[in-house]
Amino acid sequence: MKLFSNKLLTFIVIVSIVLIVFMAVTSGGRTRPTAVEGALGTVINPIQNVFYSVGEFFGGSFESLFQIRGIKKENESLKAEISTLQEENRKLIQFASENNRLRSLLGFKDNNEDLTFITGANVTGMDPSNWFDIYTLDKGSNDGVQANDAILWGNGYLVGRVIEVSSTYSKFMALIDQRSSVSIIVDRTRDLGIVSGSTDNEIIAVMPIESDIAKGDDISTSGFSTFPKNLYIGKVKAVEKQERKLQKLVHIDPAADFKRLEEIYIVRSSNQ
Repeated sequence: MKLFSNKLLTFIVIVSIVLIVFMAVTSGGRTRPTAVEGALGTVINPIQNVFYSVGEFFGGSFESLFQIRGIKKENESLKAEISTLQEENRKLIQFASENNRLRSLLGFKDNNEDLTFITGANVTGMDPSNWFDIYTLDKGSNDGVQANDAILWGNGYLVGRVIEVSSTYSKFMALIDQRSSVSIIVDRTRDLGIVSGSTDNEIIAVMPIESDIAKGDDISTSGFSTFPKNLYIGKVKAVEKQERKLQKLVHIDPAADFKRLEEIYIVRSSNQ
């Protein structure tokens, strides 16, 4: 049996060598395979195609898996970058808004030398028992704040007056508080009146019936009260004539936005 096995192996080796030599000798200068080569190719090519297709499939599958994993990592990285950029953009918007408000405060201060600028302050609270008409500030007597000081916002818009002062904080009553009362003047005609808040958080002025006032007129402080003169309050949006009371009820649209008070500044008249 062993002898037969050796003979078979020797035969296969000899045949293989002969075929290789034969293919090498006959391959030069030919464009078509021999009958033997064709027969061998007929048997070998299908098997080769199968192995090639299997290799291509697994190679493509592994490549796709690596690509998907890379895309996932890239997607996570982009999400983190977008989140960071959104947060930075939000902070930049806040800084820009704060910068604009502070520029307005500084501009008003430079253009009103007749007013004594006491300090800037931040609104830290609102009193809900008074329909948000009493505000708390983070500055007090240690910063020079006194009762009846005027509270301004934005480009010098009057929002109220200080009514309570502690060493480190103070409170002010807003114009929209129904207990508030301010002497006013119509910029166009110089007619006088009294403005106060209302239960609807509006600013309403009472003026003599003969007053020349119309929708769109600008209203400022007259200087005949605790407030300095010429502090801007707002614009007339409606005039209601009351014949029986011999007066006009004037509805004023305030220049200050009482729902968005953040940084304010405290002033008083230089001769006060």
